[in-house]
Amino acid sequence: MNRARPDPIIPDHEVLRKIGGGAYGEVWLARGVTGALRAVKVLWRDDFEDERSFEREFEGILKFEPISRDHPGLVNILHVGRSPDGKAFYYYVMELGDDVIAGRDINPVEYEARTLRSDTKRTPGSKLDTGFVIDVGVRLAEALRHLHDNGLAHRDVKPANVIFVAGRAKLADIGLVAARGQRTFVGTEGFVPPEGPGSAQADVYSLGKVLYEIATGKDRMEFPELPDELPPGSERKRWLALNQIICDTCEPHLSKRRLSTAGDLAEALRRLQEGKRRRRRRPVGAFMALVLCAAVVIYGGWDHLQTLLPPRLPDKPELQPVKIKVSSTPAGATVIDESTGETIGSTPTELIESHVGERIRFSLKMLGYEPCPIDMVVPESAAGGTLFLSPELKVYAPPAINEPWTDQLGQRYMPLNEGHEAVRPVGETEWRRFAEGKPDAYAEFVEITEGDTKRKVALTSHGDAREFCFWLATEGIKQGYLSEDHQAEPHMVEGFQAEGISEKARNEGLKPFRPYVSKIPFGTLSVRAEPSGAEVIVKVGDVEVRRSEVSGMVELSGIKPGEMEVSVWMEGYKRSVQKLTLKPNETRDLFFKLELNHSVVMDRPWTNSLEMSFVPVMPGDLQACIWETRVKDFSAFLRAAHPEIYQVEKPGDHPVVHVKRSDAMEFCAWLTKVEREQERLTDAHEYRLPTDYEWSFMAGLKSELKVSTPDRREQQMLQIFPWGVAWPPIANGANLGNFAGSEAATNPGMSPERVIFGYSDGFATTSPVGSFPPNAIGLYDISGNVLEWVQEDYIPNNGFGVMRGGSWKSWRQQDLYTGFRYTLTPDLPDDACGFRIVLAKVPPKEDTGPAESAIDEDG
Repeated sequence: MNRARPDPIIPDHEVLRKIGGGAYGEVWLARGVTGALRAVKVLWRDDFEDERSFEREFEGILKFEPISRDHPGLVNILHVGRSPDGKAFYYYVMELGDDVIAGRDINPVEYEARTLRSDTKRTPGSKLDTGFVIDVGVRLAEALRHLHDNGLAHRDVKPANVIFVAGRAKLADIGLVAARGQRTFVGTEGFVPPEGPGSAQADVYSLGKVLYEIATGKDRMEFPELPDELPPGSERKRWLALNQIICDTCEPHLSKRRLSTAGDLAEALRRLQEGKRRRRRRPVGAFMALVLCAAVVIYGGWDHLQTLLPPRLPDKPELQPVKIKVSSTPAGATVIDESTGETIGSTPTELIESHVGERIRFSLKMLGYEPCPIDMVVPESAAGGTLFLSPELKVYAPPAINEPWTDQLGQRYMPLNEGHEAVRPVGETEWRRFAEGKPDAYAEFVEITEGDTKRKVALTSHGDAREFCFWLATEGIKQGYLSEDHQAEPHMVEGFQAEGISEKARNEGLKPFRPYVSKIPFGTLSVRAEPSGAEVIVKVGDVEVRRSEVSGMVELSGIKPGEMEVSVWMEGYKRSVQKLTLKPNETRDLFFKLELNHSVVMDRPWTNSLEMSFVPVMPGDLQACIWETRVKDFSAFLRAAHPEIYQVEKPGDHPVVHVKRSDAMEFCAWLTKVEREQERLTDAHEYRLPTDYEWSFMAGLKSELKVSTPDRREQQMLQIFPWGVAWPPIANGANLGNFAGSEAATNPGMSPERVIFGYSDGFATTSPVGSFPPNAIGLYDISGNVLEWVQEDYIPNNGFGVMRGGSWKSWRQQDLYTGFRYTLTPDLPDDACGFRIVLAKVPPKEDTGPAESAIDEDG
């Protein structure tokens, strides 16, 4: 069904003309911002039966996009995106193929892509050169193998979808690429195998039919009919070998199909290309295969023959054998088959029988090392070969009760009480490894005799000995010699005497020490709070070590003994704090009764001390001010923090301008401090600038990736405004924001050409906040009035900040696209630079390693 559609809008591209189309999309010629010509495939939503089918195809192209650039036999996908409304269509931008006549010398007006279909049309009924066919087959088979190894299937391999770039064949029209196994019937009649599309085997069958057409000059529906004339002389033998490969690939019965993987087909064709004999499972002469193929024609064709056969179920795919060899570093690990519980052997193992597609679950176990799981599906790339698995085992050798132990430094320990003590004091070698990069760590070294040998031991203070033990425990945990439950502390060697001890060492009491390793004697906090639903936070110093919700009562076990602060808070209530010292193995009962106050509750609208109004954006985690920061808000900050520069230039309800990013951040820090002192905020809340991602979310761009950077997000920018796709920014006769209308041209230095034609908003510069309609979540001026600073640089650490949202100076459409990023040096203020603040939860400072032993030195 033909539909009248507008030309698609593709960001950063000038769409020139449609150059192709079919049931699953249109191909357009476009010119990018660099001037390079590109092909753009557009797939419309209303060409699909339902939303799920449309989204499934989009998911396929998203998976294919990074894969496409990793193989020379695939047309490169340069960018994937959606229509400005996010619904009408999706598109992808590709490298442009050669012109059918002029090659790479492309004239946009006359351009027609060179494909295998166009090559065959130029000499209808004639076969192409055998060497050319083999070369194309090798490239496309290798491309399919790459595609299949990444879990995708093409689903529409045919001559029209093989395009030439710089004279080399590539698989194109990957709009139908999807996860292998999707059985939606797509593809082209005659190229789809009897068992249906969507599998790796189906793609290989389709490629075989492509090779049949170009090798014989016949239509794929005529397979396996031979051409009227075979190549003469020595070329005939090569052609017959190629035909044998095609017959083995296009056998209708899957169980009898000798070439059903892309890897097998690529190998067979490459050996033919190199003049080598083909590896065969069982010998069948090329001439005999030719006779078998021709026999089908004699009996009236395969389609007629099938009508004479009784119906039967489809053949099951042949399981392709694989050998697996499991090794490890170090060798000698026991290999257990987790699916059966049986022990296979030790590494390196003998060859293990398996098949492509089979799930294997092994576990490697070895004393002194962590168990190493192997859980995977045998890949198709291993078919007919050996899958070699050789993981590196991670050391895990913590001390065992009543057993000698050796740490990562090679120091030996013997059991003592509930732990292990080093057999001898820390020596010069161990100390110097610890002291690298620690100029404040001080020790002297004295030679002592141990049995028949002499060595130098370290004499140090108790404090530096504790630092050594903390380092020893930290490194031990990293390297697998200790668990997170272990600690190390020094046992000082009292009464030590030896020759060569300096006066400084005697005066300062420097002594040797032996590390003592033991389990941490954890304590438990039993916390009750009213009202229920509050949050308890345990801190050691400034480091948060535990956080939990108190629903009636909560037990926090595994708390390291020592001094700590326990606080309980709930939004809308005053924080309650208790400081205590938890003893080893102690259980401490704590009760908190919270007092109601007027502090912020993050999932409700909020008005702060400056009468700035906030609404939840990400309920519970983020609120945004509905206005850009006003002159009167910033003036309060200047009066308090910088009275020497305080002055008022504009009415208080206009957004403040001439603001550097550092000024905006200082305002946020000041306001946070003030309102924490007023107990409007707790130390779990802070004012700050939004991140680039948060600003996009506030403006309605919820599809951008959080784990990315502003420059990369802008690469995915859609040509859509915060109000939609209308231009100029007028809806139902009402202006939608303060932009560069006709009034802006009256300002000194403003050119009459740099305004939005036909637009008048009534303001020559800034307007009072809230003068225009808010967006869907209640934010005013998310587009227009002033540019708004966000936290990040455009490219990390490149020195250019990011501003969002356009301003009263903005007149170009691109400046007002929601995804556009305006870049500016952060310390360069401008009369269009302002900011909007958010109220956010403070991310906790988490414990990043084992804390030093909190047990009293005497205990």
